[in-house]
Amino acid sequence: MALNLSSGFASLSEKLGSLGFERVRRALAALALSFFALLYTFLAFNAPPGWGAAFGALGACYVVAFFAVVAEWFWGRWFAMGLGWSGVMVAIVSLVMVGWAPALLIYGLAHALVMVPLAGRTMAARYDLQEGWRQRYRMDELGVARLRKTITRSAASLPSLILWALGPKEGQGMGLLLSFGALALVLAGLNGLVRLRTWGWLAMGGAAALTVTCSDLFSPGYFAFAGPDLAAAFLAAALIPFVVPAFRFLRARA
Repeated sequence: MALNLSSGFASLSEKLGSLGFERVRRALAALALSFFALLYTFLAFNAPPGWGAAFGALGACYVVAFFAVVAEWFWGRWFAMGLGWSGVMVAIVSLVMVGWAPALLIYGLAHALVMVPLAGRTMAARYDLQEGWRQRYRMDELGVARLRKTITRSAASLPSLILWALGPKEGQGMGLLLSFGALALVLAGLNGLVRLRTWGWLAMGGAAALTVTCSDLFSPGYFAFAGPDLAAAFLAAALIPFVVPAFRFLRARA
């Protein structure tokens, strides 16, 4: 489903490419991000037992995305759109599994308000096409495209991993440690990817392996559709762009 939605969104991005109004669109995306940052922060202080840490971490993700978009860091658009993809996918899957609920529709549309304004070539020029970081890391067009896909998909896995690792669940002991480990690897991997370090991609691979292996430790009673299964799908998709280059590198070193 995610791949089909991606192709449809790509065509929409092309149509948005020549719209202009970059500052207005950036403001709309930042407004949606600030809404979720405030919402989850408020919920963290008024959450049911066991949910405070999860909502607080979700709020922190949206705060980071907000500042990254407003400051126009080269990876800010990718990270914010990853959170947007996560929200849209959770809304769609929830509507299919739970049934019609206006709150879920609003949740999905609010995340689409993060994604759609940031789409298109004109917005890409303000973020990932900046010359400074590309010259610093010697990135060509293909390399930028690979990095964009990996960071976006990795960021999309974060909300699901946070719910899995920090939310209430039946698994304890080793299962709890492994879920924390998967979340820590994604956070470390994102840091490494932004700095263009090879170990960032390897950390994502480790997180994907842990998530797939330990997904049955997640309690199905708490947002099972937004838990490790969705996170594993995003993480697996995040690894794909660099699989062939990594294979070529290892083959050349052999």
